Amino acid sequence: MDQTELTPALERVAASVVETHRKRQQLEEELKAAAAAVASLHSQSSSLEASIVTLRDELEHAVRLKAQEDSALQSLADKQRAAIDQLAAVARDVETALADHNRVAGAVAAEAETAREHVREVQSDVAAVKAALGGLTTDTGTLRKRLADVLASVETVTAQITDIESKAAELNTAVDGVAANICVIADGIDKADRDRKNVVAKADGLRTASAALEARRAEVSATQRETEELLSEHARQTATLSQQIEHLSQLALSSQPPAEPPPPVRDADAAYEAHRDAKMFAHSHAPAKLAYTKELLTLLVALSTVSAEEGGIVGDLLADQDVDKVVRSLWSRAMGGPHPAPYRMIIGSALAESGDHKGAVTFFNKALEGRNVDPMLTYLVALALLRMKRYVDVLRLAQALHKTKHGKVLARNIEALHLAAGGRLAEAEGKLVEALTVPGQPRSHYSETMYNLSQLAQERGAMDVAASWLEKIASADPGYRDLSAHIESSRIDARSG
Repeated sequence: MDQTELTPALERVAASVVETHRKRQQLEEELKAAAAAVASLHSQSSSLEASIVTLRDELEHAVRLKAQEDSALQSLADKQRAAIDQLAAVARDVETALADHNRVAGAVAAEAETAREHVREVQSDVAAVKAALGGLTTDTGTLRKRLADVLASVETVTAQITDIESKAAELNTAVDGVAANICVIADGIDKADRDRKNVVAKADGLRTASAALEARRAEVSATQRETEELLSEHARQTATLSQQIEHLSQLALSSQPPAEPPPPVRDADAAYEAHRDAKMFAHSHAPAKLAYTKELLTLLVALSTVSAEEGGIVGDLLADQDVDKVVRSLWSRAMGGPHPAPYRMIIGSALAESGDHKGAVTFFNKALEGRNVDPMLTYLVALALLRMKRYVDVLRLAQALHKTKHGKVLARNIEALHLAAGGRLAEAEGKLVEALTVPGQPRSHYSETMYNLSQLAQERGAMDVAASWLEKIASADPGYRDLSAHIESSRIDARSG
């Protein structure tokens, strides 16, 4: 083969070698990219496995919390059942007492009727005696006429007249005794009738109490049914969480990344919270200014019952004027915090201002749970109840404070404000001045007394007196309440007056 024939063949071989080398380099680059992709997938798989383990731990923690909550709810349900049983026993006792009172009332009525029969018989006897006495008097007159006609038998007739007169005197005495007995018997009948009326009134009171107990028992039964429904819902939530844990455990054991990640625990918690909120706050609150609640918060911060930082957070919540938001945001502090009482007080005040008095009373009662309740907290609850016009509860709290060592000044404050609510401002002012003379009480209690005196002075239109009381508080207890605005307002009103 000559040179001219070999050259094209060599050129084709060289071109084929160059193309083969290019394809080899391209294949090596693709292999490197594939290796990098495999390494990235391996890293993502490791990260996903760690996330699955974390999610499984969170789910297990949530299940434990659910179990504790279920146990607490079951205990509450048991207590409610016991309360229902006690109410049923009380109702049976009331019914027994009613039956006894009805039986006693019947016996008293029968005895009264018997006594009336005796009185009628005695009255009949008295009428007969009076008729006989009239006959004897007539006979005496006849005998006296005969005395004038028959002088010979004067002595005999005189003796007979004397005898008849003595018998008439005895009869008169007997009639007087019978009349006295009739009066005694009539008094006894009246007393028996009054006793019967008292028994009937007590029976009516017992019937009213029985009706109230029945209403209370119905309310407790409804609460028990709601609690059982909540327990059932919690059981369903727990079953769902258990299925999610099992599913995540299976995913953690597999090296394949899941096609669809399971829903996180936060979604289950959100569903539970939404259910709980729907149960507890089914009503819709109208927008409220929450002025009293803001004033309450200011006082709690001044008393260091709530820290300034917490006060700022709660103040921002109150500024939104959304009662449901306030309740949801403070729920954990009010139910499980180290110092829940002030937050229960704040929630109760917000509910009261929104018109939910039943919910407010529930939180006020929880705020007063425990042995060593702060007298100031009891006083603040009494103020809220006074605005709700629950006067019986207000006076009950005042009596309870009178029995405590450091509650005597605040008890008089409650009584004074109760008098002021009835328009008896002079008596209220006297009660507050008396409170200032009680020795050995906390300084804040005297400051609150002077603050109430300033409020009474404003109601009477004595703005200069009101400003004077506020200035005394500012000099003795500068950090108590936010007095600067009150003092300036009182001074302006005094100058304008």
